[in-house]
Amino acid sequence: MVMVPSKRFKPIQKITSQRERKAAAALGESLQQRNAAKQRLDELRAYHSEYLERFARATSDGLSSSQVLEYQAFIGKLEAAISQQEEVVIQSQQDCDSSKAQWRGRYTKSKAVQNAVERMRETERKGKQRTEQSESDERAQRKR
Repeated sequence: MVMVPSKRFKPIQKITSQRERKAAAALGESLQQRNAAKQRLDELRAYHSEYLERFARATSDGLSSSQVLEYQAFIGKLEAAISQQEEVVIQSQQDCDSSKAQWRGRYTKSKAVQNAVERMRETERKGKQRTEQSESDERAQRKR
């Protein structure tokens, strides 16, 4: 028995579909990491803003020079953490963009294979109908 083309392409269709799903999962993970990095950055910025307000209130109440230095040192550490987190957000966005591009490529390939298999099935179905019609016509001719 000859294997019809659409059945021969089934393993390829399955592989491309699996790859597309894996790429979609990787994209989802990448989006979660990016969102978490952005949330952490927002939290650091809010804490920095809050700490600056505390510092302003404390200076109006009067601070010793050592307290001023402690505030300034801590604010400097917060600003460094914000800067580092901004880099993390940039990197996570780049990873996200890369994952999205990879998923799009896999999705396109998966859909192309799926469409090719569907076209093969349609061609096979039409061929089978023609054969059946021809056989039916032939039987009808023989009965006469």
